[in-house]
Amino acid sequence: MLQNVSITPSRRSLEFGIYRDGDNNLDAVQESTLTQALQTSAQDSHVEFTVEDTTRLRADGDAIVRGSLHTEQYRIADGDVAGVHIGKADEMSSEASLARFVARTLDNAEASGAKQTWVDLVDHGGGDGGGLETRDGNVMSMPGIAKAIADGVARHASEHPEDAGRGVDGVVAN
Repeated sequence: MLQNVSITPSRRSLEFGIYRDGDNNLDAVQESTLTQALQTSAQDSHVEFTVEDTTRLRADGDAIVRGSLHTEQYRIADGDVAGVHIGKADEMSSEASLARFVARTLDNAEASGAKQTWVDLVDHGGGDGGGLETRDGNVMSMPGIAKAIADGVARHASEHPEDAGRGVDGVVAN
């Protein structure tokens, strides 16, 4: 007699959002954050990454080459990149852009069953301890970052009332 077997989708422990503003002279150096995310996800299936990356870098076969400034959005899980969307460069110092990213990260956390959600803000900033600096010199202040994160949490809760208790458990800024 055969038993019924049901396959339960894997549940993630951690959804880690990477919001990378690479419109500066550290673009190539900061890219290592994404390589590390890919390697980490290949080694630990409990971690998924939601990425928004404004960059001049692009893949050309196995090489990374410089091109025009653009924004890439995708997920990294199990050593693979999925759901890639490439578009015009987002204004990374915009509270609205960060809020949309936070909401999308929380949406992915809900879908993957993640127990925790963290956000990494990758930018060298203006050296003032402030926020995300962009090519035009705009800087999102720390209170602006906090407001954008709260707005993203509220947006996720509004669009997903069944998951309204989910929030951002931690923020890393580098």
